[in-house]
Amino acid sequence: MSNRLSEHASIDLMDLADIGGTNASNNGSWLSMKNYARVMAYVEIGTWDSSDDLDECRLQQASDSSGTGAKDLTSDASGGNYDTDNPVDADGNFVVLEARGEDMDVDGGFDYVRLYVAEGGNTGVDNVAGVVIRYGYAYPKKELQGAASTGAQVYVDTNT
Repeated sequence: MSNRLSEHASIDLMDLADIGGTNASNNGSWLSMKNYARVMAYVEIGTWDSSDDLDECRLQQASDSSGTGAKDLTSDASGGNYDTDNPVDADGNFVVLEARGEDMDVDGGFDYVRLYVAEGGNTGVDNVAGVVIRYGYAYPKKELQGAASTGAQVYVDTNT
């Protein structure tokens, strides 16, 4: 069994975005969870207007890569998985969201996931960044993230 995380996990970034009065996701990408055991998203607040809150922060699921039938995988509500009664709202605050493959509605054909964040007000700059990591790939393989390419997609390992 390989011990290289890069053979068991894939990473997708959500570019730094000013979401004041709007929303963002991990570049709009719906990521296939087929053959992955788990998904984790990390969201961190950057420069943030003190009168605003991160109003929505959740993982969503869909039945295909275009987002068909999108619905929540985790919740953001009063008392929800991300409790909107106690939202993050300052530079350096973060949220970690996690789900298992079996938490998804696979019987309903839901195999895709994405990170979604939103801020309803717009009183200033509200920067947020995030990353989605799918891991526990059932069939570990070299260059799971994508084929290596000199100067573009580089894998570094001290054991090679």
